[in-house]
Amino acid sequence: MKLNIKNLKVIVTLLIIGCLTACTKNFEEINTDPNQLTAVPPGTLLAPAQFDAMEILLTRSHRLNNEIMQYTVDMGALNDFTRYEFRENEFDAIWLTLYRTANDMNQMYLLAEKTNDVNNMAMALVMKAWMVSNLTDMFGDIPYSEAFKAREGLYYPKFDTQQSIYTSLLADLKRANTLFSLTKPFEATDLIYPLLDSKIDVLKWKKFTNSLRLRLLTRVSGRPEMNAATEIAEIVADPSTYPIIASNDDEAMMRYTPVKPFLSPFVEMTSTAFSGSRRMGKTLMDLMNTPYVDGRRFRYATKDNNPVAASQAYVGIGSGYSEKETAEMASAGFGASTLATTLKGSSYPFPILTWSEVNFNLAEAALKGSIPGGVTTAQGYYNKGIEASWRQWNCTWDGTAGTNFLARAAVKFAGTTATLERIMTQKYVAMFFCGFESWYDYRRTGYPVLPIGPAVANDGILPRRFEYPLIVKATNKENYEQAAARIGGDNLKTKVWWQL
Repeated sequence: MKLNIKNLKVIVTLLIIGCLTACTKNFEEINTDPNQLTAVPPGTLLAPAQFDAMEILLTRSHRLNNEIMQYTVDMGALNDFTRYEFRENEFDAIWLTLYRTANDMNQMYLLAEKTNDVNNMAMALVMKAWMVSNLTDMFGDIPYSEAFKAREGLYYPKFDTQQSIYTSLLADLKRANTLFSLTKPFEATDLIYPLLDSKIDVLKWKKFTNSLRLRLLTRVSGRPEMNAATEIAEIVADPSTYPIIASNDDEAMMRYTPVKPFLSPFVEMTSTAFSGSRRMGKTLMDLMNTPYVDGRRFRYATKDNNPVAASQAYVGIGSGYSEKETAEMASAGFGASTLATTLKGSSYPFPILTWSEVNFNLAEAALKGSIPGGVTTAQGYYNKGIEASWRQWNCTWDGTAGTNFLARAAVKFAGTTATLERIMTQKYVAMFFCGFESWYDYRRTGYPVLPIGPAVANDGILPRRFEYPLIVKATNKENYEQAAARIGGDNLKTKVWWQL
């Protein structure tokens, strides 16, 4: 018999009547589905949260960070990010996604805590710290201590100061390092590190944990009240207790699969949406072209298609010009280089935290005297940072390629050229498609020096933070207004706490 909607409604009604009039003896036993999970294994929450958080950071770095930081210049009429103009709801998706995934990690921790599942507890702390650190670095003061408590009826959380948030995140990472156990079971679906002998590689997670702590300490190193120099020295002096990423094999990368559900978000993005109206930025291409040739160029960009030139080349266009001027620069044959098509590969891994970044952070610490060795030690880490980036992008380094590159006048780190600017300039090149890290670094150090175009808004100031989302202003108005007043105004020109 064909089961139509009418028949289905009759059957459901009869079943309900039967349930209501039946004997209540053994009610609980009868009405318990033996196939239904009574508790969610904490590790099952991990992969979806990792994927969603990385997807929003990756797609928004492609959309926003690459424009702000002059990696690319979008010529599209609807995208004025290169001119510091944003739609009022532009930042809502970032806020909502990172808060949702951070809440999932908070629930993962609570579930794991019930059974003293220390490895999943630690992993949840690390992932939550990564997500929340991005939120506070983008917006400044945000809800934290009262966030993730909707189940307790707390729907309008107060905004915490960025200093207090960083204090909490750094403490969580230090605790996570002690929680991880190489001998206890670890059941979870992890998209960051490949399995080791069919098991999650706990040691690599410890290295990621301490490297993330190093990143956040570097971020607040200009705030004496955070005692970052001592904390960094503690990590470096005790590698057995605080192992950090020590090779490209240790890097925290989002390892996409060739099939859904964990498919790179760029795979299904049309070529037009990915790079059709985008051109490579002049700042990046000039750094990689002259007076030296950077072997990573072909991994980042295509050559131009200038039919007039004798040969194709990697060329970028200026950032911050009017739509008309930008179009003219591109149509003249210059700036036709665009994003490399290989970046759309189905299983192309994108970085969360790399060996290259770790080395640049240590180079900065040595240069500033936070760890022993001074300029000599800083030079060693600086050189390793560049090498690690080349190897990350599968570029030829061995033989004379690497030594020749490091010896070039515009790259060499020695004497008067051993400066923070040189470290941050090479780190900028290495942080291509590594979330919003280059933007955070620029706001903290002022490097690399970026030319500000003549058609930018925001009084010619490269954005220092994102404005709070519309949904926050509408639903948490009182706490929002207090936070906006405390930070000095909810606008793109207001500095966050760690920005000096």
